[in-house]
Amino acid sequence: MNPAAKYAILDLDGTLLPGHTSRHYLQVLVDDGTCDRQAGLSCLDAIAQFAAAEKAPSGLLDEIYRLYALAMKGASVAQARFAAEKTWRASRGTLFSFVPELLSLLRASGYRIHLLSGNHDFPVQEAAIDLGLSGGHGAVVEVADGRFTGRLLSAPGAAGGKLAFVRCLADAVGFDAENSLAIGNSASDAEIFACVGKAVAFEPDAELRRLAAGQPWHVVDRRTILRVCARLTARATAA
Repeated sequence: MNPAAKYAILDLDGTLLPGHTSRHYLQVLVDDGTCDRQAGLSCLDAIAQFAAAEKAPSGLLDEIYRLYALAMKGASVAQARFAAEKTWRASRGTLFSFVPELLSLLRASGYRIHLLSGNHDFPVQEAAIDLGLSGGHGAVVEVADGRFTGRLLSAPGAAGGKLAFVRCLADAVGFDAENSLAIGNSASDAEIFACVGKAVAFEPDAELRRLAAGQPWHVVDRRTILRVCARLTARATAA
């Protein structure tokens, strides 16, 4: 059994930066001719509906993931990675101003920092590499012989997706739940909040704010996140 590790698990969109990285990535894939154009455009329409809805219609997120997997069928992994690099280069300048200090604080406190996002996997990996994090994980489509098969393997934004990842992490490398920390802004992040000792809801959407009521979770905004996280990481370091 591996010794348990103390993790900081961070969401990406709406938590470290505004906007929807997945929308940008799909647009690059479509514009470059990397993915199936019709399925890609349909996926973009579905993402726009999801972003505009105060409460997304039932099944819409599953449909987004289905369309994404369909759009990627037959696409080259090398081309998809190139599109992810372009996407992250364009997105990194929009990071919230507190992010560098937050990451420095977490590193100094001994956390392994991991991005866990409902976005597509390659842009999340690019973000994690660029930011010097321990890893990044998003939606994964099966690959065979250097091309995507169209079979969706994981969808962290869907119900149970983020919790499943944390369980896999615990099985693979050990997971110090009590001293680990999670930061996110949407209802899917509540799955992780329920299994870590330190949960931070950053400018939460209406559903996550509702779920946070009565929970020992910390609700913050871009003015207060560093102060709250400094307090929480000091406790974890002392422990």
